[in-house]
Amino acid sequence: MIHEVWTHAAGDSMCIQLQVAVQPGYSFQLSGRKDPRSREWPQRLHAAFRNFGWKWPGKRVTALVTPSSGACLGPEVDLALAVAVLLGSKQWGACRPGGFFMMGRLDLRGAVLGDAHSPLPMLPDSVGWGCVPLRVKEAYFSAHPTIVGVKNLQEVEAYVVHGLPPIFHGHSQVKATQTFPVLRLSSEVQQLLEVVASGGHPVFWMGPPGTGKTQLARALWQVDQELSKADVPFVEPIAPRASATALERYFQAAKGGHLFLDEVGEWPLKALEALRKPLERSIHTLYYSAATNPCPCGFAGHRSRSCQCSAGRIEAYQRRFSPPWLERFHVVGHVHAEEEDSLVIWPEFLQRIRWARERQIRRAGRLNAQLEDEILWSSLQLQTKAAMDVREWQQRRGMGERAVQSVCKVARTMADLDGLQWVQPRHIHQAVHYHWSSQGITSKSDP
Repeated sequence: MIHEVWTHAAGDSMCIQLQVAVQPGYSFQLSGRKDPRSREWPQRLHAAFRNFGWKWPGKRVTALVTPSSGACLGPEVDLALAVAVLLGSKQWGACRPGGFFMMGRLDLRGAVLGDAHSPLPMLPDSVGWGCVPLRVKEAYFSAHPTIVGVKNLQEVEAYVVHGLPPIFHGHSQVKATQTFPVLRLSSEVQQLLEVVASGGHPVFWMGPPGTGKTQLARALWQVDQELSKADVPFVEPIAPRASATALERYFQAAKGGHLFLDEVGEWPLKALEALRKPLERSIHTLYYSAATNPCPCGFAGHRSRSCQCSAGRIEAYQRRFSPPWLERFHVVGHVHAEEEDSLVIWPEFLQRIRWARERQIRRAGRLNAQLEDEILWSSLQLQTKAAMDVREWQQRRGMGERAVQSVCKVARTMADLDGLQWVQPRHIHQAVHYHWSSQGITSKSDP
């Protein structure tokens, strides 16, 4: 799908139209008014997107400028290009109707910047609404109620997708959007998200593109910030090209916060295996999660889009994840976007997580994911039948002790959410269901 955005070319003070198409492939091409700096756009905008849980897509992005002749484009079209790419890659929902105008520079944190130096040209009649930097709004668009001033990309998304303009009080501006993202999830994924957030359990998300895997990771990070009332880091490494990449720097940067490993299905095998030891060591110093598509094309198991991969290709793709690597994650979650999914009610969600965490801290002084050795077994409080069930599962599946501990920790968190002192068999059965060995993930390696 092609998205059209009106913007401003500062070099000759013209209103121009930017047409952007996001298609399969991997490249960026700008036609018309090209500038050598245009090669920097994917890297700069990717950094700006990551601060809000989005990313520059691994697709072919083609941009066409009309009229094509005139001064070269500069950073004043950052916002226009960013909005078109986020809409075209379906990281944002459906755009509100009507032609729109976007203008502004973006810094690496996603802030919308711009100064009012020279008068802007008249907007085309087809433009019904838009977003500009605050100073530009005050200088040139104060009489245009549908052209709003924004401070960052989150405010832009709220207006572009949901029609929620920022609220002004005099010269100050208050964000109209909530801290947490608008997430529609199935009841099973909401339950899993609640368990993961309550116990601090590492999670491996699998699902087609656009189903919200990155938003889930950002939501977990925001939950920690909300409950701890502290500003903790969120680190999303770029996929390394070789195992020799110094992965340790990512763990150092994420210390005390969240490390999100995205698109791990595209990482080199040696780089994946090189993560095993650092992940094992970091369970007490940071939270980590990972995400991948279920197959090379991304749509295996999708209910409305057909997968183009053969069964052999899907199996080979999932064989990249060895059991020793998967053991670093306590749960595996499959994410799909369906019409019947319901909104996450964040106030209720946070209250249940806060309550479950308080039980864990009172009992063991730490979250369940961090329990080990004597503290683990003294804190579990397994019912006799639950203990028998987990050992029976271990023998039947040939699982090691690490898998047993992961299942028990997740089951303990579910009992805490239920307000129960003892872990019951149903908690063990559900935790086994979340374990990678129950998810149909294949590998040539042994546990």
